[in-house]
Amino acid sequence: MFLTKDLEDYLQQENPYPCLNLLESAIICYKRTEDKTIPAPLLADLNSIFGEKIVETTAENLIIMKALVRTEHGLLLNPKALLFISSLLGEIKNNLQLPLADKKETAREFLIKFVSYLEKHASNLIVSESKDDLEFALLWQGKEYRLQLAFSPVWLPVIAEKIAEKNTYLALFGPFMAQDWQKMIKYYAYAEFRNHTAYFDPWHCQKMNISRGELFTYFDWFLRDVYGLKSFIPQSFSLALQNMGLLRYNDER
Repeated sequence: MFLTKDLEDYLQQENPYPCLNLLESAIICYKRTEDKTIPAPLLADLNSIFGEKIVETTAENLIIMKALVRTEHGLLLNPKALLFISSLLGEIKNNLQLPLADKKETAREFLIKFVSYLEKHASNLIVSESKDDLEFALLWQGKEYRLQLAFSPVWLPVIAEKIAEKNTYLALFGPFMAQDWQKMIKYYAYAEFRNHTAYFDPWHCQKMNISRGELFTYFDWFLRDVYGLKSFIPQSFSLALQNMGLLRYNDER
């Protein structure tokens, strides 16, 4: 039996992000991959960010609580826990506090405000779908875009190929810089990833984005117009792109 109270208590620990990363990744993999399990490269990225011992301990605790199941193929989200965990993580995500300039709001309020800004400034933009204010599907200039709140940067490579096949552009918004998101730079070597995905961390006014999704450029203008802030890219990101031959000196494209 899935122990809901134990999970809620466990997420009250000092650093819940290893647990939140694992659970969010497990949900994404369960919904969007063929075998539904968390792939080994994703776990390796989690290990490199949080430390192998912490990730293993967190996984074992989630197995004890019946939130995760260990199978011969890997870690699997307990299907009976899907609805509860999705709802719990959604509530936590929506209510993440986001201080920007002299304003303090929730992540939910920020994303809704950004979508409203896009509707006002991006001509003929259509909001085609909204999922509990955590994820928005947009149509603009014949292309499909998705904006999504997220805890974790690590699961995005898992779905990048399918996104590229559908010619969809996905941007994640979350507190990624504090979770060593620069570990994900290696995936920009793959065209499917770099052309169709983007990371934005409004908590630190930082971004990692060289996608072909032109709508994402509005993020910079949104921060400037609404909050009087400027977004930056990590220096290590620029250097890595130069080393990959994807960025020329003094040229963010």
